[in-house]
Amino acid sequence: MAATLTVRGVLALLGRNADYRRLFFATLVSMLGDWFAFVAISGFVTEATGSLGASAAVFAASVLPMSLLSPVAGVLADRVDRRRLMICVDLLRVVPALGMLAALTWRLPALALGCVALLAALSAFFDPVSEASVPNVVDPEDLPLAQAALGSVWGSMLFVGAALGGLATLAFGREVSLLLNASTFLVSAGLLWGIRRPFQRADPHAASSESPWRQLGEVWRTTRDSPPTRALLTTKVGVGLGNGIVGLLPAYAARAFATGDEGVGVLLAARGLGAMLGPLLGQRWVGGDERRLLLVCGGSMVTYGLAYLLLPWAPSLPVATLCVLLAHLGGGAQWVLSTYGLQLCTPDRLRGRVMGLDSCLATLCAGASALAASAAAEALGLHGASWAMAGVSLLYGLGWLWRTRGLWRGRADVLTASRPPEVG
Repeated sequence: MAATLTVRGVLALLGRNADYRRLFFATLVSMLGDWFAFVAISGFVTEATGSLGASAAVFAASVLPMSLLSPVAGVLADRVDRRRLMICVDLLRVVPALGMLAALTWRLPALALGCVALLAALSAFFDPVSEASVPNVVDPEDLPLAQAALGSVWGSMLFVGAALGGLATLAFGREVSLLLNASTFLVSAGLLWGIRRPFQRADPHAASSESPWRQLGEVWRTTRDSPPTRALLTTKVGVGLGNGIVGLLPAYAARAFATGDEGVGVLLAARGLGAMLGPLLGQRWVGGDERRLLLVCGGSMVTYGLAYLLLPWAPSLPVATLCVLLAHLGGGAQWVLSTYGLQLCTPDRLRGRVMGLDSCLATLCAGASALAASAAAEALGLHGASWAMAGVSLLYGLGWLWRTRGLWRGRADVLTASRPPEVG
């Protein structure tokens, strides 16, 4: 029986599994710093350039490098020790984090964007690897709760980090936010160092004799022959294609509602609250029926698109905050549930590569959407760009639900029944 999907269940899991507790808090502190930095840098670049689409460019720089490098990271995750890889990445991420501080000091928005892009490139070797490792750090019956809790960490740290980031920037200046971001990577590395459970089942060097192209080809064949895996790999695309709206939220705060970094923090905090609650609500509704997981993923894309279609009509910051909250209740549920579904239907020997491919598709679409939103904001205005992005997510979600109707109307164990056997 799976652990109860409540705050009490999360606390119980953290109390009895020290390794998961370390992974959980390593993720927590790292993400907290990330959102402090995003508020500070997006506000700085918008001010320094005076461009309506500048904040969307910051968002694009924070995701596009991940799309290029995530497949490489996936191969590495199945060839080397995953825990050591994550620790090395944490230590390296301190460098671009401090580079942002230099960009702020010297008033160089181009350098700030470059540091954001480098930080994103390094994160490509952390986030998918962590997702691939979770099933080996917890017992099988705890996996639904463990993944939902980690997904909610992303949302809760956006909720807390964005809100506190806006307040800290207002009270102490952007430099403090950026210094805190750099320090969180050191804390994360220390927590990961203390984990004792192996992050993978088989010897990570066992596949090193195979070429990377052959290893990627195995993932392609698995995806081609498994409709559930293929469906889950394409769910994040729906939200990603409309995710450029997130990059426009600082422009809404500044132009539509005449607020500064504190307004950016409020809107991003609403995004985080939705992303925090969405996974827990989604997991509770899914229960043990894997068909419902697919149905929630599709419905979440539709919810995301509909809520953001309403954003341009918001007459005030509180109403806009509600639109963002509703959108990311759907977006958060879809993101975490699709990841959990891939963990169910993917063997450990392939999981790093599958998670790398999943991250690649999601971040590529999100980055392309951010660039499109930046250009559309200049050509169509803030409202026109928002309607275009939201409409794409809505139409994609409806199309995905139609194409996958045979899966979410099928057998209750549609995901686990399709999982290839472990080898080695």
